[in-house]
Amino acid sequence: MTTMRSIFLAAFGLLMSVGLTAQTLDDAIRLSTLDHIGTARFMGAGGAMTALGADYSASAYNPAGLGLIRRSELTFTPLLYTNNTDARWAANRENDRFSNLQFSNFGLVISGQPRNSGTFTNLSFAVGYNRLANFHSHIFSSTRNEGSILDRFTELGRGLEPERIDDFEVGPAYDVFALIFDPTDNTYSSDLEAGTALRKEHTFRTEGSINEIYLSFAGNLREKLIMGLTLSVPIVNITEDKIYFEEDDEGVNPVFRSFEFTENDELSGVGFQLKAGMIYRHSQALRFGLAIHSPTWYSMSSEFTTSATYDYDVTQIEEGIPPGPQTANSPRGLFDYNFTAPWRIMSGVGYLIQNRGFISFDIEYLDYTSGRFNFESRFSSDERVRNNEIGNELGSALNFRLGGELALDLFRVRGGLQFIESPFESVDDRDLIWSLGVGIRESDFFLDLAYQRGLREGAYNPYQVPGAEVQQRVLTDATVSRIALTAGFKF
Repeated sequence: MTTMRSIFLAAFGLLMSVGLTAQTLDDAIRLSTLDHIGTARFMGAGGAMTALGADYSASAYNPAGLGLIRRSELTFTPLLYTNNTDARWAANRENDRFSNLQFSNFGLVISGQPRNSGTFTNLSFAVGYNRLANFHSHIFSSTRNEGSILDRFTELGRGLEPERIDDFEVGPAYDVFALIFDPTDNTYSSDLEAGTALRKEHTFRTEGSINEIYLSFAGNLREKLIMGLTLSVPIVNITEDKIYFEEDDEGVNPVFRSFEFTENDELSGVGFQLKAGMIYRHSQALRFGLAIHSPTWYSMSSEFTTSATYDYDVTQIEEGIPPGPQTANSPRGLFDYNFTAPWRIMSGVGYLIQNRGFISFDIEYLDYTSGRFNFESRFSSDERVRNNEIGNELGSALNFRLGGELALDLFRVRGGLQFIESPFESVDDRDLIWSLGVGIRESDFFLDLAYQRGLREGAYNPYQVPGAEVQQRVLTDATVSRIALTAGFKF
């Protein structure tokens, strides 16, 4: 199986190394990427249904597909999501697992033949909810080696008086007496002795998703050309919690006992997007599809805080210092900005095998370099830096999806593959996601079940020390699986 190191290797290095920022390259990637989840039928066929339609998921990808739904239907899809992650920090391996029950979609499609129309043989209107992307994951790693996160803070504070240090990293560490200021040269040091090996732990939890509320319209022109349009309002809610902990578990240092640094970032926003699509029926069996998604215009808000806790032996240091542990919290950081996600183009071809099922193939193109941050004027230099990172580090992606369905009377069996290209210009890997599904189709009711699985490999730095040749490094293997069940009622 090809790996997903392509997406996570660079993104984790930016996201998970200590150093708080209101927006990162990883935010640009997350706001530009779709998971292609959909209904259980859509998922079971690998999401390769651009040319086929006749499925509720068309509203999120190629809205023309709604024009092939002949009768009105009510659809909902609960989904069980599981992320199982192995993390290797030096020679030590840890495992963390996260599962939760979600709703992939639910909605209503009103469809029928218009009266006195010689142009449209079928019109459809849909309204509802779709989950477009999921970010839930829990990662825990640990090791025992030399070095400390305080090395980072001493470097960040170099040359700055205490009143000039930042409020989110160096500031909290200084407030809890973990950093010692030397006014002779404006430098900082810690109570750690050189060469001390510490036991270290890092916990990273992400919960959140991108969900859309939408309206869709589709029309079937004489069974030859089907066209559709979706008005989408995507809603973003992501919460990240990072906890770094280190301690002198062997009691080597006379003063230092333990230090903990936590970060919390809550990202929320709302956007607007248009999706247009068409399906051309060359014949009853052969069909071609094309969909274009406009940029998504997001209005985002980030709220972030940090805290530091230092435990030490007060009897070994100067008088006037209160006993440990001491805790200090940063102020609440608020940052509002806009982000424009890139255009997306999807095309596909599908072939119906009489009444025996179908096989389909999709190609999706998007250019990650066209994503753009828009900050307030006083942050114009930061805006240029972030947008230059997007242009220099990201590239375009060409994703492929292959799927099929076998019809056995009322029963359906499905399978699919997705080959997802890395958003990073310097990474040439493709990720493989496979899926299987089954279903039952009655005249007034259908029930579908699908299973999807993918492997994600990544790497990140629990913290980074500026200028250091060797950094702390954690390697991760995450198995992501989804089980979806779709129930639909036709009327």
